[in-house]
Amino acid sequence: MAVAHISARDPRISALLSHRKTPPRTLLAEGEWAHRCLLEAQGDVDVFVQCPELLGDEGRALAREVARRARAAFAVSAKTFARISRRGRPSGLASLVRLPDWRAENGVIGGRTVGPGTVVLVADGIEYASNLGALVRVVDGSGADALILTGRRARVESPEVFTASRGTVLTTPIVDLGSPERAAGWLARHGFAVYLALPGADAHFRDRPRGHRPTAIVVGSEGNGVAAEWREVPHEPVSIPMLGRADSLNVAVAAGVLLFG
Repeated sequence: MAVAHISARDPRISALLSHRKTPPRTLLAEGEWAHRCLLEAQGDVDVFVQCPELLGDEGRALAREVARRARAAFAVSAKTFARISRRGRPSGLASLVRLPDWRAENGVIGGRTVGPGTVVLVADGIEYASNLGALVRVVDGSGADALILTGRRARVESPEVFTASRGTVLTTPIVDLGSPERAAGWLARHGFAVYLALPGADAHFRDRPRGHRPTAIVVGSEGNGVAAEWREVPHEPVSIPMLGRADSLNVAVAAGVLLFG
């Protein structure tokens, strides 16, 4: 794709100039590492902007590859790129990337058929983008089938999610079902065994049966835990033994223990 030289006044890059938020289901990726992730994940690049005067040899090579994939590609001055960048030292590469539109439908979640071996992580009330990104990374690394979000406060589109997930937000099925009631209903209709991570629960997390039916592990925010609505649905409480002074783990660490354990 030909790269057009434009100014900051061009409306085609208005979304990139907004530091408040990107459009729904799009995120800002910036820098060489992020664009390598985009290419490896075959990310859906909506708008790509480069600043040639900020790029070295590797940056220019990446720019050529990303420009070929992007729906629109532009070049801007260093002054304009500084307005786009969230960094103290702009890199010269920035893209608006469309996130996949994963769904939970009849018998399928995130494009995968639900079966006895299906495992999903449900994250309830997550407030911080860094935690949300780390949870995405844990789901990817553990081989779980999907991440279901309820009561979400952090934006999946946040650049912090992209960074904390190490780019796996582009390839990990993430389904936002809104309320605990809606998520619990979908899980029940598909025969999931639901395990709530609750501090002080008698059952050890390693004691849960495995492979007999689809499994959903529910973790909550560090401040409030899982919402009361989750405690009202049929579930088994499980806990991670805490052997020191701390009474709980970071939510992503806890999710990793539960999924890998």
